[in-house]
Amino acid sequence: MKTLKDVLKDEEIKRYEEGWANFKGKYRVNSPRNVHSGMPVISEVYQFEGYPIFRAHVFNKRLRSFDPYFIIKEESRGYIHPFWHAQHYFMVMEQMYHASKRLILGDEHDKEITKDIPREFEWKTPVFWSDNISIELITEKLRKTSSYDLEACYFRICKTDKDLSYMSVLTFLQPRSYVRDIEKIKQGDNSAIDNLIRKIEAQELNHKRLKKPRTTLKATKDYLIEALRKGYIPEDELHDFFSLWDKEPSK
Repeated sequence: MKTLKDVLKDEEIKRYEEGWANFKGKYRVNSPRNVHSGMPVISEVYQFEGYPIFRAHVFNKRLRSFDPYFIIKEESRGYIHPFWHAQHYFMVMEQMYHASKRLILGDEHDKEITKDIPREFEWKTPVFWSDNISIELITEKLRKTSSYDLEACYFRICKTDKDLSYMSVLTFLQPRSYVRDIEKIKQGDNSAIDNLIRKIEAQELNHKRLKKPRTTLKATKDYLIEALRKGYIPEDELHDFFSLWDKEPSK
């Protein structure tokens, strides 16, 4: 399990802690698009001086509204027990990962698919809803091949300056299938056109299933299919269409 002391010198750790203490974004809830969830439970993400080290505040009241047993009335306080369920840990970890990736990659992260393999879990003490909690993430690139990138992710759950839990995950990243189809079409593989059209039709069904429908789509299903059949690849519109999230207005 990799920690700050394995990556930073003592004086750098001091700067990291000072930077986090002064980070105003910890008071602002992150966006659904950044965290890949309709229920964001973490703050905006702090990154330390260009290092692959990230931290965010956890909004416990929001997180508690998710009841893993699905037995609580919506108007109640939420999850019954006074401490996190295992699913709360995973929700926070996943949101932290995606928000951190978007911070450094921007829209390029939308073109990736992520597959995780949990490795280590050290849940030292329960995390209570009354605690002031933050989550830290350290990423480490392990391997890059022609088909995927492999990296390790090390998570730490903190109560102010006290360490409560450690978790690590292996993450495989590769281009999403529609992105691979686009590349095949560019290389002259016309069979990929039909594959991509089928994915467009399936994605339109996904859009119709959303609780919060997309309102800023750049193109319709019919436009995208017609363009592909005419030999044109509308890449910007395709990338937008295969996202389930509207972009936030500029601040």
